[in-house]
Amino acid sequence: MKFQTLKKSGVVGSVGIFVKCGSVFENDRERGLSHFVEHMVFKGTKKRSYFDIAKEIDRLGGIINAFTSKEYTCFYVKVLNDYIEKAWDVLIDIVVNPTINEAELEKEKGVIIEEINSSNDDPQSAVFDAFFESAMPTSVGKPILGTKEQIASYTREDFLDFMGKFYKPENILIAYVGEGAQLDYQNPPEFSYKDYFKNSDISDDYEFRFVPGKNIINRQLEQTNVILGCELFSIYDDRKYASFLANNFFGGNMSSKLFQSIREEKSLCYSIYSSIMFFKKGGCFYISSSTSNAKAQGLVDACIEELDRFKKSGMTKSELDDIKTNFKGQYGLSLESTNSMMIKLGSDSLTYNAYQDPRDIFLKVDRVSLDDIMEVLDLISVDKMHLTCLGNINDISF
Repeated sequence: MKFQTLKKSGVVGSVGIFVKCGSVFENDRERGLSHFVEHMVFKGTKKRSYFDIAKEIDRLGGIINAFTSKEYTCFYVKVLNDYIEKAWDVLIDIVVNPTINEAELEKEKGVIIEEINSSNDDPQSAVFDAFFESAMPTSVGKPILGTKEQIASYTREDFLDFMGKFYKPENILIAYVGEGAQLDYQNPPEFSYKDYFKNSDISDDYEFRFVPGKNIINRQLEQTNVILGCELFSIYDDRKYASFLANNFFGGNMSSKLFQSIREEKSLCYSIYSSIMFFKKGGCFYISSSTSNAKAQGLVDACIEELDRFKKSGMTKSELDDIKTNFKGQYGLSLESTNSMMIKLGSDSLTYNAYQDPRDIFLKVDRVSLDDIMEVLDLISVDKMHLTCLGNINDISF
């Protein structure tokens, strides 16, 4: 296991266990298992019941939680620095020593299935899942939660095989941010599933593809939810800094071109924004909004018009300077807590094998030119975009 630490003065410390185990690495027989494992490790270890796990952290006034992303799973605790060693003992225990009790497994299937139902019933969540699956038709586009049918089929043996494949010491990274507690990470408890360890390495070489097109899903809703996206480069491409700035200027703020035009001037929607997602193998720029079904065509048309206008006009030197200040301010504020710093430390270490100092990032942002912005905008065009709509409509011209 690797260990990364950052010293941060204050009364609170955060420690996370990052496992290179996300939905992009799952094969068709494993869909949803990364997320299901995240749930099951909280159900008890050889030393602690699920109630003991919750009670020990509650007694410390701390927070213990986890999340699953496309490329990794993170388990973390956040407590006062005085109690970080006690919280760490609980955290490492649930990750390396879970019992995966069969009765609890059957009960948790119901919880996961209800989580899937909830996601499907939420139009914004459902349209994102549909966009991912239709625009990125590889493991990248598969839903992290899996399907209800697969979740219902998994056995304890499936879990142990899966954990033996991914939850190995060489595939685990520990990230700690606080005042320098001495965590015993070099001598963890014995892995309860060590007999299932596989010798194969977990390759980062998964496939990323983005397919332009259209996906219209008819559902009886008052509004149509819209995602309009286009392929970008991977997280390793330094053009990402120009794309961050272009995105913030276009649709990342209340003063952005997109928000001011589509909502404030045209009153076509309540909420609208643009964003960027990056993976190790690719990336995507997208616009997200929703409006009444009768206005859906007008909303899509207006988004495309605003994007075309931005591509032609770009931004001025003064606007570029302002958006650099905006980005650096937002980025700095996002790292205000020990927990956000810990997640950045862990994800950076998995992605780049080193922490990316914000000051170095700011230097790269400062070097972005107007030509760099236009180079990124040249990659975004209607013929390369994918549109997904979910609402009471039959079609959208695009």
